[in-house]
Amino acid sequence: MATYPEMKNRAVAITGAAAGIGEVAARSFYQQGAHVYLLDIDQAGIEKIATELGERAHPIQVDITNPESVSETFKAIDRAGNGLDVFINCAGGYQKLLNVENMDLEEWDKTISLNLRAVFLCCQAAIPRLKKSKAGRIINVTSISGRTVHATSSPAYGSAKAGVTQLTRFLAYELGQYGITANTIAPLTTLTPRVAALRTPEDVAKIASQVPLGRLAVEDDHVSAMLYLASDGAAFVTGVALDTNGGRVML
Repeated sequence: MATYPEMKNRAVAITGAAAGIGEVAARSFYQQGAHVYLLDIDQAGIEKIATELGERAHPIQVDITNPESVSETFKAIDRAGNGLDVFINCAGGYQKLLNVENMDLEEWDKTISLNLRAVFLCCQAAIPRLKKSKAGRIINVTSISGRTVHATSSPAYGSAKAGVTQLTRFLAYELGQYGITANTIAPLTTLTPRVAALRTPEDVAKIASQVPLGRLAVEDDHVSAMLYLASDGAAFVTGVALDTNGGRVML
């Protein structure tokens, strides 16, 4: 993985930091020398990771769908005294695989809340802090499901992720005057431990056969993109949806 000396002592907050892409992102930014705020509802998970990393890792439990919880989280970041330079929205997901006709309103609302409303709440809270940074960055994680339609994805999830892409464009447009960039990355199915446990080797091979590069993504594929977008080298890159999908979808 590339190194970015400019990340030393910058402050990076990451939602969904207890597992998967968010965890790898937290570990990677820490290795680059950053102060890392691990934000997740799984308090035990982020505390364990923070203990493994060291004193520049700060676990903060948060329910990103709850405005009061989000507000308290950013107050905790303020109290830590390191400022905020990079904010990464990595948390998301859905519970039920249903089609539009059969989806109940509760599942729709829960999925939209976790994947779109929560991103709005967190970005809105991050903006005043990022305005104080000389290298403010917002990086939102969307999905290939927000770029195209897959039978194996949730309509609510795909709709929310597409909404995040458009919200990010508004952020880029509004925040450019402050030197803040806002971009998204859009992963495809990633071979996290959770996915590996749920998929058979045959499932993995089938999905990989549809990818021009011939494999599923791993967490580092997406985290490398995050590190670049957070770096000084990406200071003039904003409003971009970066498809980290091995060529599965080309837009």
